Amino acid sequence: MDSYASGGLGAGVVVALGIAYRIYLAVNHHRVRSNCCGRELSASIDIETTTPPELKIKIPVKQNVEG
Repeated sequence: MDSYASGGLGAGVVVALGIAYRIYLAVNHHRVRSNCCGRELSASIDIETTTPPELKIKIPVKQNVEG
């Protein structure tokens, strides 16, 4: 692969990511309303971008009971 091919591939990836980001901005937190034949439809699109919760591991503690 020469430098022109790798440059074209890199530019294509950047353009694809840019288009995906613009679609994300257009769709996120968007409310769609429709009123047709006396019926009303309302929908909202929300994309959550939160980090996954932390993994919490609980290990039971054994207690020695002498009797």
